[in-house]
Amino acid sequence: MRVHPRAFTHVAHRALGVSYYAHNPRLLTHVMQNPLYKLAKLTSEHLKTTRYSKSIDFELSKSFSNDLDSVVDCILPEQTSDERQVRALSYAPIVLGKNVPGKLNELYNAARDAFGQVRWTEFYEEDPWSRSFLPLFANGEGIGPDGRLKHNEVILGLFILGPNTTYPEHAHPAEEFYIALTGNPEFSIGNNKFESQEAGAVVVHHTNISHAIRTSSEPFFAIYGWRGEIGEKSWYRNNMAEESEPKKYPTINK
Repeated sequence: MRVHPRAFTHVAHRALGVSYYAHNPRLLTHVMQNPLYKLAKLTSEHLKTTRYSKSIDFELSKSFSNDLDSVVDCILPEQTSDERQVRALSYAPIVLGKNVPGKLNELYNAARDAFGQVRWTEFYEEDPWSRSFLPLFANGEGIGPDGRLKHNEVILGLFILGPNTTYPEHAHPAEEFYIALTGNPEFSIGNNKFESQEAGAVVVHHTNISHAIRTSSEPFFAIYGWRGEIGEKSWYRNNMAEESEPKKYPTINK
């Protein structure tokens, strides 16, 4: 998608409280035909309205929603990149063929439509920390610095973690959310024990708070997002509770 030559004027329209697209209905149709914009729109709506997570910071969820609303109100430049071999994409037929609760159908279908639009990678280089989960790990950045639609302040994408595996404790300066679509994952945040999350659950991670994910017999499929310091690296310690232990930084490969 090319940036519309008058795209800069939407800033003035927003300042006046008038939607730019109200004056450009054909442009709105063009933008919303891109599955990534639809995913952003429906993800924002879900973050605003969900009430069936076991634990969620609604203020942070609302901040993510506001970020995504601003994305939908922009025309982002498209970018291309080389395709990568991503082993966990072998689970695509499973995660894309599920029956989800009716309240989640529209969002799940938007994720399915966007599946081929995101930029899939394994995200990390293989090392002793990542070796156990990397073949079962797929990160698909749709909107963001390395996504199909370029944005330097927000990341929105899709995520797969294969069955019977653990994405170990780690943290990052960026704030993060997951929306569980399929797979009944368990999340551990900070010093808390693992808790299972149902389809549609929203899980948020604050800045530099440790978290981990584990799966059972089914692969986990989710929508995820980052905001804040999205250019800073993830980190871990052998003992995340031991603050005197130096941080370690896995090598990112995306």
